Amino acid sequence: MKVKQEHVTHSGQTFRFIRLELDAFRGERHRHRQLELTWIEQGAGLRFVGSSVEAFESDDLVLLGPHVPHAWVSAGERAGKPHLATVLQFSPDLIFQHGLPEMGSLSGLVALAGQGLQIEGAARGAMLAVLRGMPQRSSLLRLADLIELLGLLQEHQASLRPILDNAQHGSGGMQADEQRRVDRVLDWIHQHMDQSLTVEAAAALVHVTPAAFSRFFSREVGKSFTAYINDVRCSEASLRLRLSDRPVAVIARECGFETMSHFNRQFRIRTGSTPRDFRIGDSKPRRVVAPGNEGAQPD
Repeated sequence: MKVKQEHVTHSGQTFRFIRLELDAFRGERHRHRQLELTWIEQGAGLRFVGSSVEAFESDDLVLLGPHVPHAWVSAGERAGKPHLATVLQFSPDLIFQHGLPEMGSLSGLVALAGQGLQIEGAARGAMLAVLRGMPQRSSLLRLADLIELLGLLQEHQASLRPILDNAQHGSGGMQADEQRRVDRVLDWIHQHMDQSLTVEAAAALVHVTPAAFSRFFSREVGKSFTAYINDVRCSEASLRLRLSDRPVAVIARECGFETMSHFNRQFRIRTGSTPRDFRIGDSKPRRVVAPGNEGAQPD
């Protein structure tokens, strides 16, 4: 998925408040200099943040730092069903301006948001109560709500789960030509997830040797080529298991797994359960835990 540089404007307002009502989330992967708080009120699919790909469902709540690439993409099983989201975008200048010295205490939160933060537990419950009332509020009262939301984030830092292992692989620090090569490979993986994907084919795509490609991909994405493909396929499989009644073996093939044994092993590494137990259990989308280099076969 290519990363688009988005220029966010909110003339006459301290921050941008958006409420989306769509038939699907189809946004392309993009970045901007503003921090972004996104609440998925209704919907399900895959959430792309930096080098991370995870399943999401309703009430997903995420804070992203400046320049972190991101996108939410709806699951095919939910095509045509209502999708709702509330998005707040605000400049880091709000935190560091001299006129509001109290805001300076949030500088650590801005740095942590460079890893992407999934908001859970007590923080999410308190913040959703504020977010639900914001559409009916005046612009001045919405500003007060934003400050309250930031205060809740600072108060409940134990409820903030970093999405990326470190900010290096999400904040856009790589050179433009390196970014273009990464984008080309990630787009190719997402478009051909159900097919056999090899290091040799990926290396040919960006005109380098397989050995050079493996080093490049691990350095810039923060995980091996094999691990990333397994992340994408297992995240997609977890959604299809929850949102459809198709046989597990069919879903495995649709997501690019050639054998059930390999599917079961990779899925268990990431979710702690087998695909069948995941479907039967009362499971919510879980974090995809990258296990590192898992062997020569991509998935």
